[in-house]
Amino acid sequence: MCTEHATAMSTEKKAEEKPPVRVGVATVLMNDKGEFLVGKRIGSHGADTWQFPGGHIDHGETIATCAVREMKEETDLDVEFKGIFALTNDVFVKENKHYITLFSLCTLKDQNAVPALMEPHKCEGWFWKSWEEVMKIYDAAASGASSERLFLPIENLAKQTRDIHDLLPRKGEVHFRWLYFPDAPQVSELEA
Repeated sequence: MCTEHATAMSTEKKAEEKPPVRVGVATVLMNDKGEFLVGKRIGSHGADTWQFPGGHIDHGETIATCAVREMKEETDLDVEFKGIFALTNDVFVKENKHYITLFSLCTLKDQNAVPALMEPHKCEGWFWKSWEEVMKIYDAAASGASSERLFLPIENLAKQTRDIHDLLPRKGEVHFRWLYFPDAPQVSELEA
C-alpha cells in the first residue's frame, strides 16, 4: 500500500514539473535585395510554420558561435555574426516548451553562396522573402484568412515591430541598439 501511494505521488510530481526554459538563437540573414532567408519547419514543435535558421545554444557556447554553427548546419552557408538586435519570450503552450529567443544578424562571407537544404527531415527548403511578405503571412494568420503561420518567435518579433528594418543597422553604419551579451565563459571555467 505504501509503495502504491509513493508511486502515485511521484507520478503527480512529475506531471506538475515544468521543463526548463531553453535559449534559442535565430540567425537572421538578409540579402542585397532586403529579403530574409526563411524555411518551412517539419516534424518538430512549430511544424508547417516559417522560421529563420537557428537552434539551441549549447552549454558553454557563445551566442555568436551558435548563430554561425546553426546557419552552417542548416544551410551550409558561412556567415559572420554581427550582433543581437532583438529577443522574444516564447511559450509553446500545447507543446509545454518555453524559449527565450535571441535574434542575431549575420552577413554572408561569400555573397554568391546559395543556401542548401542540409536537414530535409527538419525543413522543407530555404527561401528568400521580404519582410512585407513575412508580415502578410502574420496578418493573414492573425485574421484567420490563412492557415499559413510564422514560427512563434517570429510572430512575437512581428508583435514588437511591424518593420524589422527599424531594428537593423543601415548599410555602413554602426547600430547603437545592439544588445550586448558578453561571451559565455569557457566550459572549463564553469566546471572549476
